[in-house]
Amino acid sequence: MLKSIILASMIILLSACNDFNHLENQKNEKSEKSPNDKIVVKIGSDYITRQQLLDSISKLPLKQKILIQSSPKKMNKYIESYINKEVLYREALTRGFSERENIKKSIEEYRKKVLIKSLTDEILKREISDKEIEQYYGANREKYKTALVTQVSVTPRDKENDNPRDLESVLNNIRAQLEKDSSLEEFTKSNLYSVKIRESFEINKDKYNKILADTVFNMKIGEVSEPVKLNNSYVIFKFLNGPGYIPFKNAKNNIKFAIRNNNFNNYLNNLKDLAGIEIYIDNI
Repeated sequence: MLKSIILASMIILLSACNDFNHLENQKNEKSEKSPNDKIVVKIGSDYITRQQLLDSISKLPLKQKILIQSSPKKMNKYIESYINKEVLYREALTRGFSERENIKKSIEEYRKKVLIKSLTDEILKREISDKEIEQYYGANREKYKTALVTQVSVTPRDKENDNPRDLESVLNNIRAQLEKDSSLEEFTKSNLYSVKIRESFEINKDKYNKILADTVFNMKIGEVSEPVKLNNSYVIFKFLNGPGYIPFKNAKNNIKFAIRNNNFNNYLNNLKDLAGIEIYIDNI
């Protein structure tokens, strides 16, 4: 009898301890709960937590993030916008919009774009070594060729009624003034021609119009070019200095971009080769 009483007492005691431990664990869980798990909005039986809201804001452009977090008013406006989207999204689901064929196609197209962008970003983020950059710079030095020029662009204001003799006279006078290093200001006041002057203008061969670049990089210091026709304008150069090259440290970021672009194109072309693509032009 005594043994039974002792056994029963132990069971009650253990049970009480377990209940106490359970309550303590619950208490600890509540006290350790992150502030970001706090409920910010309740929509029907669902909740939006602070963390969900922060995750949503983190995906925005930096300027927009700073603006939203700059004041309670801006944050409240964002929360209202977030709620509006949630409510409209739920209504669209309720009304079966997700089952419409045109919407399914749009969702699939968007999914495809996201996957392609993710793959592209992963390929492009590969680190480029300094050795690769130096090798590219050495092999493509012509791309980074520069020259210092004065550039004068002349465009007839009335293209339909322009007198060729008047134009020729203006262009010759500009060339003569450039050869003498005289002021060109008087030409900018012309009623017949729009004259734009760029003095001590540095040209990068790879980034400049090819027709104009070919003219410039075949000139000598002090030489004035013949007028070069480009669309409706005529361009005259005076070669001041060069050719030189963009310093390696200044070209480094541009080279990184070029290498990444080349790597991506090589990767893409390899995929296309493996895909066994055939194009039937006659069927287009």
